[in-house]
Amino acid sequence: MLYQIILALAKMIPSLFPVLLLLLISTSQCSATSQHKQPDLIEKSCSIIAGYEDCVRILRSDRRAIKATNVKELAYIILDLCIANATVTLGEVPKLREKYKKDGKIEKALRRCAVEYKRAAKVYFRKAVEQLGNKSYLEAQNLAHIGGALVLGTVAEGIVSLLRLKKS
Repeated sequence: MLYQIILALAKMIPSLFPVLLLLLISTSQCSATSQHKQPDLIEKSCSIIAGYEDCVRILRSDRRAIKATNVKELAYIILDLCIANATVTLGEVPKLREKYKKDGKIEKALRRCAVEYKRAAKVYFRKAVEQLGNKSYLEAQNLAHIGGALVLGTVAEGIVSLLRLKKS
């Protein structure tokens, strides 16, 4: 039955075919045998988004993610990590600006960096969290994408996109 649904979706939305194929392979591998260790939620979630190793490493670094019971919890956790990461990085920018204040190009780039990290932490990632609560998963995914061209942002976008795919 799942196989038929995935094939039907792949025909309707060709751009989703690679993701759906990975989902099908992942599902069939999980149910193929119970003798092998079953992947946990983090492994299952990360296996069908870009950046598997980074995704697993980042999520396993947070105890909350290890205890998560569903993808939505992982989405909240990764967005929280994005906010924390952007906030810490934002705190480092003034030190760097002071260090490079005599180099106009670097100082200008650091000013821009401060603006972007502030926007990512205080606008995009926070709004993505709000949209998760509203079950607006596509909007949350878009906000996560805008908020982070960094690894965490990409992983957040991927985890949130899993919620949207589940909704389909």
